[in-house]
Amino acid sequence: MNRNYLIICLCCVLALNGLGIQELKKQRIELKPETEELIKRENEKKVIQRNSKEKMEETSESKSKSEEKRTNAEKPETKEANQELEISVAIMTGQYTSYFHERIELEFESDYQEENSGKLYLANEKLVLEKEEELSEAGRLVLSPVDRTKENRIRVLSVERGQGRPSYGGTLIIGKEKDGWYVVNRLPLEEYLYGVVPSEMPSDYEKEALKAQAVCARTYAWMQMQKNQDPVGIGIAQVDDSVSYQVYQNSGESETAKEAVDETKGEILIKDGQPITAYYFSTSHGKTSTNEVWEASAPASYLKSVECKFDADVPWYQWKVYFSSERLLEQAKNKLSDASVLEKMEIEKTGEADAVLKLKIETDIGVIQLENEYEIREFLSPQNLEIVRQDESTVKGGKLLPSAYFTLEAQIDENGKPQGYMIHGGGYGHGVGMSQNGANQMAKLGNNYQEILNYFYQEVEIAPISGV
Repeated sequence: MNRNYLIICLCCVLALNGLGIQELKKQRIELKPETEELIKRENEKKVIQRNSKEKMEETSESKSKSEEKRTNAEKPETKEANQELEISVAIMTGQYTSYFHERIELEFESDYQEENSGKLYLANEKLVLEKEEELSEAGRLVLSPVDRTKENRIRVLSVERGQGRPSYGGTLIIGKEKDGWYVVNRLPLEEYLYGVVPSEMPSDYEKEALKAQAVCARTYAWMQMQKNQDPVGIGIAQVDDSVSYQVYQNSGESETAKEAVDETKGEILIKDGQPITAYYFSTSHGKTSTNEVWEASAPASYLKSVECKFDADVPWYQWKVYFSSERLLEQAKNKLSDASVLEKMEIEKTGEADAVLKLKIETDIGVIQLENEYEIREFLSPQNLEIVRQDESTVKGGKLLPSAYFTLEAQIDENGKPQGYMIHGGGYGHGVGMSQNGANQMAKLGNNYQEILNYFYQEVEIAPISGV
């Protein structure tokens, strides 16, 4: 047995018995720097474990006293209690393709403890979970901050976002299903909004626009929390971090966005005493729409189509993109695989704000009928096509057409057959609720966030969550 091995064993024994480096040096045992570091970290963990245990005992004692003092009378919820509301967010993989990760790599930016085992992870430590690894009988890792009085973060190195490798406050819950690892971030609602607002609206927008965004985001999140429909199917998540709900921690947090959240703390939009679904989108085409674009049997009373010329100078206000007949035929084959000729494409119905609600595509073997805003935008995916915006700037198209507000201009050959279609469109997004660029321009013109919200949503009130 070599001397270094014996020293390390002795170090660990002494450290576990509360003895430190100075005690070892008194015994005239010389230590390598890495051995000193090992002992320091073991002692730090022991102190933290002792403090954590004391805090847990204090909390338990405090709860017992509270139970004794509790009366049958219900205490009214105060606005301060809002900060205790927590939301659980499923963290998707890079590119938002799945809820299940093949590999998880974490870096702790402060001290955390795993609640089931009591194991400590100190700042700068890493935790790696490979696909083939299994968890203990507890089934989940619940990683919570040791000291909740300060800011705590865990960086997920195995996920890439717009800001780089994102970090998350609150608690991380990690578990494993047959498809891989899942990660859920549980944190206070207001802190969640710190990561939503700058990911949904640029942080350099006007403060009053950011405040309007914060109220919309809080209202939308609150509605999803009440539904409690787990998108992952594991029983603990309420939303995910993608555009399917609200984008979270794609852009880094910013002071201006935090201020907008703090200055509207606990405020949501209600109508007739109930929270509304506060839809919002990027840019209008001159007016907003109602939820008829999603085949609603009757538009929500607070979602009226209103004129919106405020974002008329934004590049996405008007745009155009060209689809060849060959390109359209390839997309038609996703629904009619044996089609060989695109004969015609036409708009059959538009809505109150000119959204295309029905699109018909005729082929040599049959007809495709599309009757939903999302389906239409997906069928007309301009992936890798050049979109020309109103300022003559060009961008590559993505998976969805920028909006469903468009007209068709057929390019006909000498035989009367369509060679392709120029789509003349306007706006970016679904067009329902608040235009974010419109809100920013309204703020520049001197409107406050209450005025902005009351313009885009009809006959609503701004009220505290505690009163709903």
